[in-house]
Amino acid sequence: MKKVMLVATLASAVIFTQCTRTSENNVDATQEAIVDDIKKEKAEVAQELRELRDDINNRLDKVSKELEKGKIDAREDLESVKKQLTVQRDKVEKSLDEISNSSDETWDDIQQASRNTAAEIKLEFQKLRERIDLALENTRDDDNDNDK
Repeated sequence: MKKVMLVATLASAVIFTQCTRTSENNVDATQEAIVDDIKKEKAEVAQELRELRDDINNRLDKVSKELEKGKIDAREDLESVKKQLTVQRDKVEKSLDEISNSSDETWDDIQQASRNTAAEIKLEFQKLRERIDLALENTRDDDNDNDK
């Protein structure tokens, strides 16, 4: 009877150890998958924000070049647009910094905030893009009028 109890106890211990190892392996695999997902999400959001920042920088360059030319009837509007673009770029840069500095634990909050910032800036940028195009077009019209 003692031998049967000893064998049963050893068998239970072996099964428990096997289950524990399998459970630990499953937990480790799940944790690794979560970490990988977080890294992918961070990279996607950061890429979206970098592209937005690059678009803003391109527009800022165009506006700055026009302002450097000197005589511009649309100077006031271009100065205003330049300020707004700079504010937008600063918001994007702040979001990118937050992404870079976020831990896995804080990622959920930062992800949502970054996505909200991106959506807000895209909308503002679209509206501003029309003003920029119009102001730049007006400077070209002024240049053509001066050529006549």
